[in-house]
Amino acid sequence: MPAAHGRLTRIYMSGYDLTGYYRKASSELMREAAESTVFNVTDKTYIPGRRDATASLEGLVADSVDGLTLSFMEDLETDPTLLNVCPQGDVLGNVAYGLRGRLTTLDLETPADDIFAITNELQSQVGRDRLLVQHTLSTEVASGQSASIDNTVVSTLNGGVGYLQVPDITGITNLSVLIEDSADNSAFATILTFPGVTADRGRLRVEITGTVRRYTRCRWVFTGAGSANFWAGFGRR
Repeated sequence: MPAAHGRLTRIYMSGYDLTGYYRKASSELMREAAESTVFNVTDKTYIPGRRDATASLEGLVADSVDGLTLSFMEDLETDPTLLNVCPQGDVLGNVAYGLRGRLTTLDLETPADDIFAITNELQSQVGRDRLLVQHTLSTEVASGQSASIDNTVVSTLNGGVGYLQVPDITGITNLSVLIEDSADNSAFATILTFPGVTADRGRLRVEITGTVRRYTRCRWVFTGAGSANFWAGFGRR
């Protein structure tokens, strides 16, 4: 696989498009290993345990940016934080990653001879989800659907997980976003429905169980007239 440059990375968190404010993103996926070594063996043995994941973001964010740091303060206190990273760009079908957890660090640095900087640390409660972009961050003005994505493997019996980030809705009273699947890229059926979004900065994560067929796509339904700026990702398991 050819190398990819990090300049294409996109960052969506807490219903914001933060791509233009961060310059470094990293995440670590770990799994516990309980030692099971017994007498009379040369090498230690281990049994895999629970998964864990963290994320770290470093950027240049002024405190006045649309109440951003105030929102982070709220996330520190109460709300779970949803983070999505598109390491190779926000393109339909590209790989993305998702974490849902607690914002544990909000570090603000104001050096006398450099730029105001921010660092966030996130402790995930769901590991790190691997996704494919089902709807790039863009503005829609009517109900519709995305092009389908070929997941290549015929189907999986292990369900999947979807993420939705909605920075802005205007005019409409409800945005309903769904993920559909198909075996033949022709007849599609709904497998995941996000709760309706009625205000800016919506962010949702939904898990499903059961069979997910080879092809997937995103569909959205407006209630009322207006527009919605949103991003959706879904990953089979």
